[in-house]
Amino acid sequence: MGWTHRTMELFRTVDGLEAELKAFPSRAGGKPRRVKTRTLNGEWENESHWTSKPAGSGPNEGDQSGKPPGPPDFSSATPVEALGIAQDKLEPILRAKATALGADLRLGYTMTDWTLNDDNTVSLTATNAANGNTLQVKGSHLIACDGANSRIRADLGISTSGVGHLRTIHSTLFRCPAIEHHLTRGVSQWSIKNDELEAFLVTYREGRWALMTSDPAHAALNDDGRKALIRQAIGRDEEIEVLARGTWALRGSIADAFTDESRRVFLAGDAAHALPPNRGGYGANTGVADAHNLAWKLEAVLAGRADRALLATYEAERRAVALVRHDQIFAREDYREYVADSAWLEQRRKDGKEDIEVLDDVAMELGQIYANSGAVAMEGEDGGLGLAKTPAEWKGQPGTRAPHIWLKRKGEVISSLDLFCGGWVLLSNDGGLRERLGELEGLECVLLGPDVEEVDEGDFEIAFGVEETGAVLIRPDGYIAARWKAGSNVEEITQVHKLVSFAPI
Repeated sequence: MGWTHRTMELFRTVDGLEAELKAFPSRAGGKPRRVKTRTLNGEWENESHWTSKPAGSGPNEGDQSGKPPGPPDFSSATPVEALGIAQDKLEPILRAKATALGADLRLGYTMTDWTLNDDNTVSLTATNAANGNTLQVKGSHLIACDGANSRIRADLGISTSGVGHLRTIHSTLFRCPAIEHHLTRGVSQWSIKNDELEAFLVTYREGRWALMTSDPAHAALNDDGRKALIRQAIGRDEEIEVLARGTWALRGSIADAFTDESRRVFLAGDAAHALPPNRGGYGANTGVADAHNLAWKLEAVLAGRADRALLATYEAERRAVALVRHDQIFAREDYREYVADSAWLEQRRKDGKEDIEVLDDVAMELGQIYANSGAVAMEGEDGGLGLAKTPAEWKGQPGTRAPHIWLKRKGEVISSLDLFCGGWVLLSNDGGLRERLGELEGLECVLLGPDVEEVDEGDFEIAFGVEETGAVLIRPDGYIAARWKAGSNVEEITQVHKLVSFAPI
């Protein structure tokens, strides 16, 4: 499974986690490569690219000659690399880190009941299927991460929008050492179509592969039947070990609300947005960003530093991101044919919204914007923002992820991103700002010069779109809340910080 650059940036904020993940055997690089073929051992067709545009819409991105685009270049925009680590390998690492940091994990339980209480709390009951034990928990809030068929979302009466159900997938996880040599060509996904079979084949590395089909007749196949399908996909009679079988729904749906009226219950991950597996990493990675966005807001409210109104910005920010990602999936070649005759596309046509521009990969990963949020100050900024742009295009636009530049701190080279995600930060090149600002509760002032130095002089002003006396206010999640392009006004900084942090009155 691919963990994107932004997800790795978030993991980097947890002490020691990035280094631990980089030490784990994994696949580094960009989007997985995919080809079409009749069988794995047959002749492969031309490679299909995630960012390919619809036929007739002009040349593909990256080369005006119309040549297929190469892998997107993230190197100047982020200090991290995307990593390919299977989810069942990643989660034990995350659980161990969470436990070491004080989390109380109760594994093996399934929620069987929950309720909103009159005292503004939430209670739930969970049962352990292995031993029948029940567990009752009471807390101030509930985050529903209970999947695409979320019981909690249904109980709240929250509907969903989008493409909807596409098809039911029957997956077989297997090993077949005889086909491992195919990986030397750098491809990891194959769309299989021949007279006997239509399927999707993917490798999870470490010797594990998966074959996915949508024929209803395949649901009841035993291991021998699954092996026969795999041999049809491979094109040879090879020795196969079936590891697991599963059935799941391929769908594209976005919850019409990410929280209830009380703002005690929040939807995250697949409960909020069921996005089909795709080479953009828009599924689990979007869920990781949901959790990160919600965590700092809940912490601020529970600590009494923010009014509960801050929690409304979670839906305003993250639902907008999910909607863009949903549409981008079905605008691209991998899924375009799935929706050609869909009610969703027909409705878009009626609404005059049929055409969806295929957006740049770097923009989608590092440049989606929180444009309609009370936790961002847009006043005085340019209009016509768009859905996503690269960090170099945004140049420090409020509502976007703070850009990466290289800095030196006490002789050590760091990323500007390493200054953020610990609290509110005011970053400026104005050497006298801290003295004028004085002590402002809940805000750290970081100055270029006395605190950190630019590796390349002028990077801060270029990347953040400010002049020498300008300043930017960065939220605890590394997003820009406000910007003063020149002449930082201390009184205004103080007022805006209170406004966007929802400091209680």
